[in-house]
Amino acid sequence: MGTIRMAGQPGVGATGGKVWPFNNIGTAPIQVVGRNAYREFITFANPGTQTIFVAPLNDATGAPLMPSLFALGGCFPVLSGAELTITGECQNGWQALAAAGLSNALTVFESNLS
Repeated sequence: MGTIRMAGQPGVGATGGKVWPFNNIGTAPIQVVGRNAYREFITFANPGTQTIFVAPLNDATGAPLMPSLFALGGCFPVLSGAELTITGECQNGWQALAAAGLSNALTVFESNLS
């Protein structure tokens, strides 16, 4: 028997995926995606030449996470040309900053479907 995939319930935002393009990632963190209680996974793709660091907006205690190039704890590096996919508990909002430069690219893909 083949696989049958059903979209999520109406009203929970099961759109099949959302892409957020950025071309302005600099060395100060900016929010790249907000909280989504229905998110099943999130992928960060770095098509540029600089390492991009992504981090949730809040740490495990709920306190704001304030990354910088001098304090990268809580960050996940996305190397040039690489992708990072986080599944499961990834519903928090996310932020990003670059190792250098002001006009770095980052593509964020999130889905409410597993």
